[in-house]
Amino acid sequence: MQQSSSEKGPGGIGGRAPLAPDVWEKLFQRTQVPIFIEDMTSLRPMIEQVRAEVVDRDLRCWLDAHPEFVGRFIAGIRIIDVNQAAVDLNGAASREELLVSLEKLVLPETLAAFKDLICVMVAGGRYYEGESRYRALDGHEYQTYNRAWIPAPDDPVQLMTIVTVDITDRKLAEQALAESEERYRLLIETAQDVIIRHDLSGRITFVNQAGVEMLGLPREQILGVDGMTLLAPGAVAGALQRRDARVGGKSGVILYETEFLHPDGHTIPVEVNSTLLPGPLTGGGEPQMLIVARDISQRRRIQQEQQLMEARLRDAQKLESLGVLAGGIAHDFNNLLVTIMGNAELLRVDLQGDPEQRRSLDAIMDAGEQAAELCRQMQAYAGASPAKAELLDLSGVVVAMQNLLQVSVSGGSHLHYELAPDLPGVLIDSAQVRQVIMNMVNNAAEAVGSTGGEIMIRTGVDTLADGERDQLLGGDGLTAGRHVFCEVRDSGCGMDEATVARMFEPFFSTKFAGRGLGMSAALGIVRGHGGAFRVTSLPDQGTAISFWLPVREAAVSNGGAAVPPPAVSFDLRGRTILLVDDNAKVRAVAESFLRRLGCKVLSAADGYDAVRLFGQRHSDIDAVILDYTMPGMDGAATSRRLKVIRPDVPLLITSGHDEAGLRAKSGDLGMAGFVAKPYNLRQLNEVLAAALNG
Repeated sequence: MQQSSSEKGPGGIGGRAPLAPDVWEKLFQRTQVPIFIEDMTSLRPMIEQVRAEVVDRDLRCWLDAHPEFVGRFIAGIRIIDVNQAAVDLNGAASREELLVSLEKLVLPETLAAFKDLICVMVAGGRYYEGESRYRALDGHEYQTYNRAWIPAPDDPVQLMTIVTVDITDRKLAEQALAESEERYRLLIETAQDVIIRHDLSGRITFVNQAGVEMLGLPREQILGVDGMTLLAPGAVAGALQRRDARVGGKSGVILYETEFLHPDGHTIPVEVNSTLLPGPLTGGGEPQMLIVARDISQRRRIQQEQQLMEARLRDAQKLESLGVLAGGIAHDFNNLLVTIMGNAELLRVDLQGDPEQRRSLDAIMDAGEQAAELCRQMQAYAGASPAKAELLDLSGVVVAMQNLLQVSVSGGSHLHYELAPDLPGVLIDSAQVRQVIMNMVNNAAEAVGSTGGEIMIRTGVDTLADGERDQLLGGDGLTAGRHVFCEVRDSGCGMDEATVARMFEPFFSTKFAGRGLGMSAALGIVRGHGGAFRVTSLPDQGTAISFWLPVREAAVSNGGAAVPPPAVSFDLRGRTILLVDDNAKVRAVAESFLRRLGCKVLSAADGYDAVRLFGQRHSDIDAVILDYTMPGMDGAATSRRLKVIRPDVPLLITSGHDEAGLRAKSGDLGMAGFVAKPYNLRQLNEVLAAALNG
């Protein structure tokens, strides 16, 4: 609508007669679109002045620098007519309230629209459109979209018609939408999970900040690429299968795990929730995939640690179960050996003049000794504590057995030593530790074989960190800190992972004729000393086996000659001994031994019988030989009752278990001595004599 004559009604259009004034008035007032008729007469000189002065300068910048000009421009506009819709829009009571200056309707943010209008008029434009914000007379603010028809500079009547559309609701909706989108953007960009969108061909169309950080690439290097290029090589096949399924029409949510490949080469395991987005939701008309990926590196690490702990627990339980089994078998077998070897020894003493029968008895005794050694190894595997622990230098222990080690290897093998001097002390039973080292060297020699090779024995001290305990076998009891180690390394055939996992099991052996107790006994000894093993081996690349023992800070012995014990009298004739053992055959052998030594013997088949006899004859009894493992009242309970009756009675404990284990389990028990089964006449004589002479 353009006002181009002095008449308020428009002139004829296309040759038609103009509307009658009353018709125009009705049309003007009844329209629902607010219309303003404004007189611009006083503004033309201002526009012409600006056009003349601001020739080669940026008009908008000039207006920004001269706000007073914009103010005078607004003040110069006179509203000469409005329709009812304009009255309603501005909350006016009548038309007359609006037929004044625009100043009362203008807000600071309205000035930008008037600057745009001035620029159009200075440029000679006849049409303006734009958005603006006003304050109505009743105080509420509203947003408008305006179209203005500007009179020509030479028009005799300078009236400008402005048609206004109230877009407040639309603007509020747009603002709410923008705020919602901003919240969505912030939610997506600040999410800890990776969010990626890609089309069905795999081309990535969106990635959030978490994805940028995880993938280690700038956003522009991620957008537009095929998502397959971001995956680890092992994850591509599964991704292709899922893509084919989506292309084939598979909908719904797919949950899976995959791995991204970081530019530095490490992989990132993720848990993925994949959803197919319909076309309208993606804005492009084509369906796309929404990928939400969560880094599960920490979870994987925790799971691996948990699996490792469970594996260690299973190994510990297996070792404990096998140890209990081995210890029980050894105990029972030792009782049998007492009967076998004891009777054989008694027969050999009686058959002085028959060489053939003596040879047969000697063979029985030799076999019994071998069986006894087998039992001791089984007890060692059961984790027997060191019986005679001393604070020693481990390098000194190795030096003392160098000759023995050299004899144990084949001619083609070469022993080398790298022994650290002045090692801190370790509390060990030197005989047991020598057995461990000998077993390790024997294994190395057999791995090298008859063709020969190199064997290195090395000692040293190192600090174990918390995480390194997981690499040690039987290291549950180890604590972080300084440990002394002894390592035996060979250039032999090596072992695969399965063999390494079983090498400490009782009776497991890779040798055709091996009995498989060497390393299992070594493990039991080292565990009994509070230590652990480490094994490194690969097929055809040799093996390194080391054991680690905790450092004890104190003066260290070099393992020199021990001071001999004082001499004792072995004459036991006339002594009265109370013998307590639930095994009748063992008891019979022991009685025969004692009588051969000239002792008087009182026998008891259990603890209750022993307490009864001792209560009756305690003043006559010189010593008690007490089996520790008995049904009903065991040796510990029996010894306590006997000590109540007579505290000073010499008490010898005998058992198929090891002495250190019994002491660890039951304390000292007031023992005057310990006799390990199977024992012979001489051993029984020595221990009993020492107790009675003590």
